[in-house]
Amino acid sequence: MEYALGMVEFKNIAMGITITDLMVKSAGVKIVKSLITCPGKYMVIIRGKLSSINAAIEKSFEYEEIIADHFILGNPHESIFKAFEGSYELNKDEALGIIETSNVPCLIEAADTIVKTARCSILKIKMARELGGKALVLFSGEIAAVNASSKAAIKYISEKDKLISHSIIASPDPMVWESVI
Repeated sequence: MEYALGMVEFKNIAMGITITDLMVKSAGVKIVKSLITCPGKYMVIIRGKLSSINAAIEKSFEYEEIIADHFILGNPHESIFKAFEGSYELNKDEALGIIETSNVPCLIEAADTIVKTARCSILKIKMARELGGKALVLFSGEIAAVNASSKAAIKYISEKDKLISHSIIASPDPMVWESVI
């Protein structure tokens, strides 16, 4: 596999940063995003070859009592990275899907499910900051695609008991598009 994505959410900040350093040094991965989240947690998202991501996540397991959650995604959809960078193409004639989860790792996995299920675009992934540790994904596409992707993502999130809320707006008002994107 050419590349993979991994994430670890730590229960505290100081050890989270320390373990991240050990992960990066031991496995040759790149940090995509790292941030302090509410309430006093630290998370890191890494990218690299699948074997390197596995090694880095395995290194973090040496400190299992500090880990709140984690994931490894082999072959993640490229739109996930574009969402991290704030890069998206908006078609205001499309439907808007909104999914809110109780944690970030589950949401990123669900976002990957969204774009792999039907022709949808990830517009924004909002992670933990200003959300009390929760996460939000906004995505768009034709209404049928948004419905199909939403169902698949909600099924996955519900199995992990992390779903807070979800909604689909078939034709958002231009002011709504501007206010949320």
